[in-house]
Amino acid sequence: MLPLLLLLSCADPPPEGELIFLRDAVLVQGGAGDEGRALPDGRRLVERAWAPGASVTLAGLTGVAPRRAECLPLFSVDLGDVSRLIASGGMNPDTTLAFSPGDARWLAIGSHRGEVLVVDGWTGEVRARRSLAETMVKEVAWSPDGATLYAAEQSPDATLHALDPATLADRWTLDLADRVGRSTPPAGEDLYGVFSLPAAYGLEVLPDGALVTAALHSWSEDGVALNRAQLLRISPDGGVVDAWPDTPVDALLRDPSVDVAGGLVSVVVDHTASGPPPEGLPLGGVQVLTLEGFEPVTGVTAEPLKPWFKVARIWSAADVSRADDTVLMGVSDGRLRLSGLDGVLRAEHREGAPLLAGDVPIHASIGWGRLHRGQAIYATTNTYIPWGSASPDLRPPAAHPHENTLWVLNLDGSVAWSWTGPQRITGFTLSDDGDHLAVGAGARTTDTRRDLYGGLVFDLAQSDGTGEATGEATGEATGEATGEARLTAFCPTEGPVFFRHALAADGRLALAEHPYAEESGAQRGAYRVTVLR
Repeated sequence: MLPLLLLLSCADPPPEGELIFLRDAVLVQGGAGDEGRALPDGRRLVERAWAPGASVTLAGLTGVAPRRAECLPLFSVDLGDVSRLIASGGMNPDTTLAFSPGDARWLAIGSHRGEVLVVDGWTGEVRARRSLAETMVKEVAWSPDGATLYAAEQSPDATLHALDPATLADRWTLDLADRVGRSTPPAGEDLYGVFSLPAAYGLEVLPDGALVTAALHSWSEDGVALNRAQLLRISPDGGVVDAWPDTPVDALLRDPSVDVAGGLVSVVVDHTASGPPPEGLPLGGVQVLTLEGFEPVTGVTAEPLKPWFKVARIWSAADVSRADDTVLMGVSDGRLRLSGLDGVLRAEHREGAPLLAGDVPIHASIGWGRLHRGQAIYATTNTYIPWGSASPDLRPPAAHPHENTLWVLNLDGSVAWSWTGPQRITGFTLSDDGDHLAVGAGARTTDTRRDLYGGLVFDLAQSDGTGEATGEATGEATGEATGEARLTAFCPTEGPVFFRHALAADGRLALAEHPYAEESGAQRGAYRVTVLR
């Protein structure tokens, strides 16, 4: 592990004898007294609500609160060398993060290099570290009581481990490849070959300790593309309780989302194999099943937006709620669709859909989406030229007006609020208590600005834009609420961040950052996890 970095190179250390105003807390640098939580460098973190412009006195120090909170790193954990991956110009290193339930005392990390770590969530001190997979760790998740850590490999065996968090010793293992097949590890120079190995795509832990995961394998043999997948419910002791379909299917199943109270689970369904697809599945859509027994409830799909798209596809934007009688589906062509449990479309938000920039079509794909407290949250990505157009590989001639935008919709499709900034959005994560939303900020493709990497934190507990909760007016002339008043902090990092993060209820934000290549070819930054507050 790197020495604990309480301030990274992107943030200068505050002077002695100063109060630093964080989200719902004050960081005491110097001064007297022992109030609050002691940090490793002698500073103290005092949980304290404050209002902009207010005078606050702590430890004999007085400061005036700013308009917006600062966000400072607490520590950083080194994850090893990924310079070859970055030099190739290929994908960013997959990293998965999870705070332990309750007080978030521990942070679990699964790395692109096949390691799993458990570190102290306040200091970064390593509790346990194990090289788990010959390729990567795809998922990590905690049992509800925090006594077991689950980790899933993307590897020839696609092993799911139940681990003792103190030692990372196995309590039980389950090879998902026994169901969806094995394939050989990729050659050393095949940077993308790891994704041809089987893995758990999504890992949901239920209140009783059972797991829901999608075992998926997409590979090729002798030039023939193959798919195999199955949705599984696994007991706390590692036995398979339910499986859907009854036998693995020639399709892709990904990213299950569980509505525990409603007894439902949704899963993304797709097909990329050679030959005809299986019948009876909502290909390019979402299948909803009962959580007990995996009985089909409904399937929703969308017709492709022709002529720009030949198929409709979903990446990581699918969810279901029985209480709201709603299925959410975010399509890669830029449409957010809300349907009932009867499968009937009720609302469609097309803000990312194709439009013409001159004579070239451009669109903003939907990367992430979910239902939350009677609303739909989704985020668009960068601008792209649709694959069905004449020249999909060209650089877009202009930015789509709704690229990299965070949207919060009412379930009738009307906009509750939205936010757009200069950052490139890379995923979003809800806090454990559901009151805050963290949005990642990665590498921009349109310029070389390095000051926009990190995470943004939004307050979801404010009013709907009337200003009643904050005393601020947040409505624009259009009548749509803006998200600017809900943006509580920007948490900068030295490098771009991956799209999977962890946000504790107390405000700590864990981000996986990675190096980037400058125009000269030199690399800056490191592959590490940084926790900020």
